[in-house]
Parts: sequence; structure tokens; C-alpha cells
Amino acid sequence: MRLRYEVVGEGPKVVLLNGIFQRLESWDPVLPHLKGFALLRYDMRGQGESEAPEGPYTPRLHAEDLLGLLDRLGWEEAALVGLSNGGIVAMALALLAPERVRGLALACTTPYLDPALRVKVESWLHALRAGGTPLRLRVALPWVFGARFLNTHPELLAEEGLKALAAQAPGEAAQERLLQGFLTLEDLRPHLKAFTLPALVLYGEEDLLFPKAYAQALAESLGARLAALPTGHAAPLEDPQAFAREVRTFLEEVYA
Repeated sequence: MRLRYEVVGEGPKVVLLNGIFQRLESWDPVLPHLKGFALLRYDMRGQGESEAPEGPYTPRLHAEDLLGLLDRLGWEEAALVGLSNGGIVAMALALLAPERVRGLALACTTPYLDPALRVKVESWLHALRAGGTPLRLRVALPWVFGARFLNTHPELLAEEGLKALAAQAPGEAAQERLLQGFLTLEDLRPHLKAFTLPALVLYGEEDLLFPKAYAQALAESLGARLAALPTGHAAPLEDPQAFAREVRTFLEEVYA
């Protein structure tokens, strides 16, 4: 499996795991605030410039891909920082190979799929099939970005802003495979209760896609610290400093 990746910086090892339709460049706003760590960021299968074979791309499959990448790089262990679907992949890797995971920082994510979340994500799938990436973006935007961010960045809602977002998205076949993989998520909570890994759970105060209840359930399952961010779902893009501050504090504790 050919995955596009990049390692920047030196220090304790950290993997940054993208949201479902992101590219590794989505972490650009956060990188200046995480100096002092060796940061691995990559495009998962179906994202960016990585391969996009037949799907669906399940959390387990993404976790196996990442484990293979860590092996190729010779990284025996690393802390994982996952956003949204990236957080689910981080949990899947920790379940697959707990000895390879130093700690988990999980942002705007969920350990289970309930009917309310399923119908939100299925609406993206229906929009993609009905009108391609442009319609899927219009349906998804209010769920992805918080009201504060959208109100201060109205250009995102204009035609040029939508075109820029569409240019960063995976191909439409890959988007469908990514969504189908997400929709296979099983309830991870019973398995997470056995973890003794240090963990941090972050949620956006304006996150309509994965509201606080999902983060609370996750934090309770992991015995993790729970912290709020003044953002919607796309926390690292909306407020990279607030996001990085919480993550950096956690990583410094993990590697103390």
C-alpha cells in the first residue's frame, strides 16, 4: 500500500491522523506550535496522494496501513493525535497493537456510531451520489465548521471558497469508500475500558457533528482527561493555537 507521508522535526515521536477527507497539509496551522517533536503526518488510503484501491476503508484497514508505515520507518512506538475519523483510526491501532502506542490525544471523535450520527454521515453519502463533491461540501460545511468560524470566514461559502475546498478533497470514488468504511464502526467502548494508556479527549463547543456526549463517553471509557475547545468539528483548522496548546501539554506529560 503506497502512502504519502512526511516526517518533520526531531524529538519524541508523534503521529498526526487526518480527518476523513483531509490531506496531510491540513496540519500546517498546527506544526509551528508542536516544535520539539518528530511529527509524522500522512495521507490515509484514499486521501490526498496516497493510493485509493477498492473499498470500503474500514478503521481496521487504516490501522493496519499505519502499522505498516511505522514498521517501514522503524518507529517502535509513538503518541497518536487523531482528529475525527483519525481519532477512530488511532483507537483501532491501539486495539491492534497497544505496545506501539505511547498515548492517545483524540479530538472531535467518537467511540461508537448511533442512529443520530449514522444519519448525519449517510446524508453526506447521499449528497455525494446525487451531486458529487460540490453538493457533498454544501451539505457538510455546517456540520464541519463552527458558527463562529463560518461567521468570520464567509468566503468559505462563496463559489471560490467551495472550489478551493473541493480541490483538496479526495476523488469521489475514494470519498464514498472512506464514508462506507466509517459507517462500519462498531462500539469500541467495551474494549477501551481495558486500556491503561495515557489519553486526552478534546471536543469542540460548537461541534454539531460529534457533540460533547460522544467525547464524554470516550473519556469515561478511557479514563481520560476531557477538555473543551472554542471550535466546531475542524478544531485544528479553526483554532490551531488552542488545539496545539492542549495537545502539547498532553504530549509533554506523556514523554516526561
